[in-house]
Formats: sequence, C-alpha cells, structure tokens
Amino acid sequence: MAKRFRKKEQPEAPAASLPEDLLVEVLARVPYRSLCRFRCVSRPWRVLCSDPALRKRSPQALSGFFCYTRDDESDELRFLNISGRGRPLVDPGLPFLRAVWDGGVRAVDCCGGLLLCQCWTKSSMLDALYDPDADPDIASDSEAEADAVEDVAKYVVCNPATEEWTVLPAIEDLRPRNVIRLGFDPAAPSRFAVFVLLQDVDDHDAGVQIFSSETGTWTFRQSDWGEDNVTVDYYNGSPSTFFGGTLHLTTRDSSVITVDTEGKTWHKIRMPLSVEDTSDIGFIGHSQERLYALHMNYSDDECQLTVWVLEDYATGQWTLKHTADMSETVGDDEVCTFVAVDSEGNLIFQINGRDEQLVSYDMEKRKFHVIFSFESYFTLRCDPYIPTYKEWLPKAAP
Repeated sequence: MAKRFRKKEQPEAPAASLPEDLLVEVLARVPYRSLCRFRCVSRPWRVLCSDPALRKRSPQALSGFFCYTRDDESDELRFLNISGRGRPLVDPGLPFLRAVWDGGVRAVDCCGGLLLCQCWTKSSMLDALYDPDADPDIASDSEAEADAVEDVAKYVVCNPATEEWTVLPAIEDLRPRNVIRLGFDPAAPSRFAVFVLLQDVDDHDAGVQIFSSETGTWTFRQSDWGEDNVTVDYYNGSPSTFFGGTLHLTTRDSSVITVDTEGKTWHKIRMPLSVEDTSDIGFIGHSQERLYALHMNYSDDECQLTVWVLEDYATGQWTLKHTADMSETVGDDEVCTFVAVDSEGNLIFQINGRDEQLVSYDMEKRKFHVIFSFESYFTLRCDPYIPTYKEWLPKAAP
C-alpha cells in the first residue's frame, strides 16, 4: 500500500490576520535589535523587518561604546558592541569623513547617535606649518602641529549609522581650550545643539556659546548660574549628559549645572555627596528622562557605591536609589570610571581599574558582567552610543 504524504504547509505571511499598515505601526514601536531578530523568523518577516523606512522609525537602545586611545597623537577610536562580541555596529575609522579630510579626524564628543569631530586636510596643515623664514624642521615639532590643527580644523557633526555629516560655522571660541559638548536626544532626532563653555583667566565661567542645528547659527548667552563662581574641569573633562533639551555638567565644587538649548533655563544643583564625602567629583547620567548621580566612596578602606535620582530641579532634592559594596570588584587602591546608565535605569556600565575591564552592573540582581578587557594603550574613557537612522543632516563643503 502506497504511503500517503501530507503536503507541507507553507508559512503564512507575518501576522496575516492583521492589516499590513497596522502591523507596520506595531513594528515601528519595537526596538531595532528586536527587528533584527524577527528577520530570522521567515522570508516574509525578513522582507518586512528589513524595510529602511521601518528601521528609521524604530526606537533605538544603547548599542555600544566609542572608546579612546591613551595616545592623543594617534587619534585612534574603537567601537565596542554592547555584547562585547561581533563585528562593530559602526566603523570607528569613520571612512566617510576621512575621504574628505585626509589630514586627520579626531573625535571630540559623542552624544546619543552623533559624533562631534575635528577634521582637517593635509594641504591645510602644510599651509599652516609652512613659513619660508622659519626653521625647516618646524613641521616635525608636535607643539607646532597641534597649534596648526587648532587653526585649520573644522568641527563636524556626523551620524556614523547613516554617514551623514555637516560642518559647524567657525567661531573664535570653538577651540579645545574651552569645554565643548554635543547635545543630541534620540527622542528628537531631527535636531542637535553644540555648547561651548567659555572661561576667564581664572578658569571661571564666562558664558556659553550655543549652536542650534535648526537655525544654523551660534548664540552667546551670559550664564545665569548665580553669583558663586562656576568652574568645570577643563583638563580632565567634567562628566556630562544631555536629555530633555538640556545639557547637564558637573563642576569642581560638587554641583551640577544645566542650561537648555535656547539658553533660557539655568540651574545649579548640589550633588547629593561632595568630594569631601566620597573623594570623587561624582558621575551623572540619565535614564527615563531623569538625572542620576553616581558616587564611589574610596575612603576608610572601603569602596562603596551610591546611586541617586534627582526628584526636583528647583529644590535640588535627591532620592537614594541604590548602595553596594564594590571592594571585591574594584579592589584596593584602584578606581572605577562610570560610563553610562541604561535606558531602564537598572544597569550601570563602568570600567574597573583593577583589570581595566568594561563591565555592566545590575543593581536589581547585584551582579557584574564583563563586556570587554582593554589593552594598555586605551584610555579609561568610553562614550555610550545609541544609533539613529533618521535622515536629517545636509552636507557642507569642507
């Protein structure tokens, strides 16, 4: 008797019971990393989830970190996926910029899914260094080269995911001697801002230059942080974070200063703990539109982590969220460098000084996970990266 075979059922189209326009609206609210996994379900799902228009609308999450070398002259940048494995999500060499600026590309700041870079060409460097009446060996002088870069470099804001970029209008204050911060919120991906904090001869605040991508212009604002002198760390880089259209930056006197993109709203808020309390100036990050402050107390042979959440900008009220003993993880006579707080507010990313490892710490489970171990030539600085795929930047001539 001949065997009877059942006809193999063909896979149905994705969520066939839903109208396609409704399904697209549902998937547009799914994180991009989930869309990538959904492509493995079937061919129809792969086609649907690979639609570039859907990718641009999909909300993004923390996906990796840009890491910097110890050697400033090499300008090397590395990208680490948040998993610590696999091919980098974006090319840290930024070849789309180096194709235009063959002299060098140096990352200055990263915010959300955008990078702020210094870019220059070889010809502009030669023109700046060449002086027929000067010593012919001057071009080999590193100090002269640094001055030349400062004179000829353009400041460029770019999107590594889409390879779009734009050149900022040049102003005299846009120089490394001032603190320069990029402000970009993935929740509002059509615009960005750049802040230049000016200082006087005593390293005190002297106002802020603010660039708006919406107007394409710089605006100077006299600071309104009160009568007390405000001093940020111009040499080591004060921790900062940007969300809700506002830049937040730590100061040397254990405070957080804020200014919005229009220069209309200013706050100066005392950190929950001071340098005298913890022997560090503290770190700030944000999650779910709330400001977090992280302190590590290294005194009294302890290594105690405290995490706070700001409840009110007007009163400066903080609420203690978490405490933990980090002695076994960070180690004696070592320090850790905080990197970011995840979007759900449960994970802290930090670099532990003992092994120079990038790790995540789950505050709920009180557990660590090692993401990556650094080579000795990489600095203990990493910037969190949240990709954005929305087209928004017009190109400008170099």
